[in-house]
Amino acid sequence: MADNDWQQQVLMNEAVFSALTSNGEDLSDGRHVIHYFYDGDVNGLKEVLGNDGYVVSSTQASPGVIAEIFAVTDRNWSESEMKKMCDLANRFGAEYDGWEASMVRQGKQD
Repeated sequence: MADNDWQQQVLMNEAVFSALTSNGEDLSDGRHVIHYFYDGDVNGLKEVLGNDGYVVSSTQASPGVIAEIFAVTDRNWSESEMKKMCDLANRFGAEYDGWEASMVRQGKQD
């Protein structure tokens, strides 16, 4: 059974938030978010995530799930989303491999 630590994910998210804000991003902006899972019960994960509003697809190389959604990626989101994703990964015997998000202010000058 996989052991995904949501609190460790929250700590790792600080580097992502730092990169976003240093590039002029506002954490209150909604943005395209992509989550990654590997191994485990891929079909079960896809079903639950799809029912929760995520657009799901399979990873190319190894068995896994890509889950996409539009979200506000702030610190409140970080805690609740990482707990949800790690709990799901643990439930389905998968590895939660984190997330990435697009910048929405690229090239914009205020």
